[in-house]
Amino acid sequence: MAGNAVKVGRYALGERIASGGMATVHLGRLDGSAGFSRTVAIKRLHPHLCEDPNFTGAFADEARLAARIRHPNVVPTLDVVSTEGELLIVMEYVDGDSLSSLVRSMGKERIPLPVVVAIVSEMLHGLHSAHEAKSETGKPLDIVHRDVSPQNVLVGA
Repeated sequence: MAGNAVKVGRYALGERIASGGMATVHLGRLDGSAGFSRTVAIKRLHPHLCEDPNFTGAFADEARLAARIRHPNVVPTLDVVSTEGELLIVMEYVDGDSLSSLVRSMGKERIPLPVVVAIVSEMLHGLHSAHEAKSETGKPLDIVHRDVSPQNVLVGA
């Protein structure tokens, strides 16, 4: 990670790796004790939305709900950081690319059908785990992912 990373608590916020309507995702690094460090992804609410309680509330809800989902095909939420009027969601970093980038990189070639079936099948398993997620007391959370798109499907290397 470059030396121009912004420090937020024990996290270093690096280059932008993705952006959507509500937030930007940055490459990040967790700096712990005894020289420990770990690469993470840090989702940062867009600055113009930080002042709107509806957006900050939705962002915080997203982090709380995502933390309840435990499945190999769902990116784990590791931490939530609130600092200087900002809210950050720290997630495990997935070394890979979005499905949309993968499709673009193929040009006119098509992704082989067995690979497409495997990606869609694994994605559906992850979505199913979200739909089945429960609170700490065992109550269904009734999560519905409202933004399933090729940009939001990560294909690990």
